[in-house]
Amino acid sequence: MRTYEKVGLIGLGVMGYGMALNLLKAGYTLVACDVNQERIKMLPQQEKVIAAENPAQVLEYTNTVITMLPNSPHVLEVLEGENGLLTGEIPEDLFLIDMSSISPDVTREIGRKLEEKGIKFLDGPVSGGQSGAMNGTLTIMVGGKEEDLQDAMPLFEAVGKNIIHCGQCGAGQVVKVVNQLMSAINLISLSEAFTLGTKAGVSPEIMMNVIKGGSGRCWAVEDRMPHILEGDFEPGFTIDLHTKDVKLAVDMAKNMNLPLYATNLTAELFKTAQVKGYGRKDNCAIIKLYEELGGVEVRK
Repeated sequence: MRTYEKVGLIGLGVMGYGMALNLLKAGYTLVACDVNQERIKMLPQQEKVIAAENPAQVLEYTNTVITMLPNSPHVLEVLEGENGLLTGEIPEDLFLIDMSSISPDVTREIGRKLEEKGIKFLDGPVSGGQSGAMNGTLTIMVGGKEEDLQDAMPLFEAVGKNIIHCGQCGAGQVVKVVNQLMSAINLISLSEAFTLGTKAGVSPEIMMNVIKGGSGRCWAVEDRMPHILEGDFEPGFTIDLHTKDVKLAVDMAKNMNLPLYATNLTAELFKTAQVKGYGRKDNCAIIKLYEELGGVEVRK
């Protein structure tokens, strides 16, 4: 079993910051890198934090690196861009774990290149949102070799609760895209249904309590509806990021010549929310599109 003392983490955004806290809590020294160095200064236990100015500098301290970044281009830049992880001397037994949510095709290509260089690699996108990251209860969908997963388990167990091996390289990203697609479609169905019921004169709070025990029960109703009722649209998980995930599903289906009707409509609705200026709001703000059309607000 591989052991760790210092662990690199590149990307301390909404999700990465919570993961950083839990890696520190687990006793690791954190070699942290982010475009916003202030995020690193916000971490507790600064005596256990090493701030790196760029990805290449991370490898001066550790041969184990986790990336948690917004999208495929960001991951590629961290790997191959100026001062990227692969641009300088590569330490022996380098282990890279990408926990970003990116294109499965890009992930497989990264995996192929890294394997040629003798570098261990896992994709491990997560679900559970900001609260899961902060509480160390993330679901981690892992793609890659079983033996590499076993080596990574101490790190995954520090930040997550439900760790599932989905298959070979890229499989974790496929499952993540499917999960994100379903949650987006659920948010659209919630938005349409609750706007309809509210405009028809029924309390949305009553509808929520009924549906929680009915066949319409889903994550969107249980987790996001209480925030909608309070008018709380602060992220959470933004519409911008969810739009990116739905677009990944659209691109996957296009590459496989697979018609996905609801997926494409959902992508256009999320894009509309971005155009209207809701991109940095929580994904449940998608309901605002329907509230505008219906002339009602779905609130307590």
